[in-house]
Amino acid sequence: MAFQKSFWKRTVFPNRYAKRFFHFRIRRKALCKALMNRQKIEKDAFVLITGDTGSGKSNLVGNICFKEFFEQDNFIMNDNTTMFIPEENFIIDPEEFAYKMVTKQGVVLWLDEARRATNRRNWYNSIQKSIVDRKNTNRKLFNIYFLCMPYEKEFDTSLASHLTLWMWVKKRGIAEVYCRVSGKKGGSGLNIQEIIDREHKWMKENPKANRIPPTIHPEYIGQYVFAKMNKELKKKYDKLVKDKSATSADLSDEEKEKYGIEIIKTPEQIIEDIIKKIKGKEIQDKKTLWKEMDAIDDTTEHKTKLLNFYLGLENWGTFNKLFDKNKLKKKDIWG
Repeated sequence: MAFQKSFWKRTVFPNRYAKRFFHFRIRRKALCKALMNRQKIEKDAFVLITGDTGSGKSNLVGNICFKEFFEQDNFIMNDNTTMFIPEENFIIDPEEFAYKMVTKQGVVLWLDEARRATNRRNWYNSIQKSIVDRKNTNRKLFNIYFLCMPYEKEFDTSLASHLTLWMWVKKRGIAEVYCRVSGKKGGSGLNIQEIIDREHKWMKENPKANRIPPTIHPEYIGQYVFAKMNKELKKKYDKLVKDKSATSADLSDEEKEKYGIEIIKTPEQIIEDIIKKIKGKEIQDKKTLWKEMDAIDDTTEHKTKLLNFYLGLENWGTFNKLFDKNKLKKKDIWG
């Protein structure tokens, strides 16, 4: 009786579709061919690669991009270029990735794991929103996207619904591959959180188990086995990281507006922009100035204190004395 009671508590079992792929290994050429086939039917391909730092995510994508797409013609544009041009398509800045999604066509974009703290903060807020917007409004650019991140839990759920594949690097050299389940009613794209929750539930129902069989997930389609990049490719990769880190710079506000990227500024940055407008005589009265300061989400007292501090750095009174009529008559009120 106790056995029956314990048995019926279990709700997670191997999926009959996934069991077919238990011993299936996906080869690099087959994977690339499948991704390009999506392009041929006027769709893009969005691949997320996650795993612990040092698990080999860059090796996985590097071998794919350098060995396959580097020599593959861009058959969408048919302009004598290849699908992967390292200097252009290898990216470490999420903002650069977000706008290249709408300026490139028929290419492979590789966003390597963000290496700067500021970029990582951006990745988890406005940039993810920008990418979702781009995905929703641009369906016919036929690109392949590879995104490397350390933790799948930090990946935005709305963006995850657009994923074609999720490759989780289980250990160095082996990744489990999950694909969105199509052909079923009520589908909502690839739900990574649902996969994680299912595993937690399975572990509770199987407390003596020391490993989780991937076949409990209907999204599971097999293993991907990969090697390290050879010395030549590793040298090329290291140079790309070094060059990109040295030249990568934040986009201007004009570029962000052009590509639909949400602009988020600190109160200090907003104040500095306001003072530039005062210097350029775009703002010449308190009412206009205060309206500009509405962008700062803070108390009136703190906003005024911050403004007065920066005005003091410019040797120009306080907010209450800023627009003196006699001083405004001068050609350069900041003289």
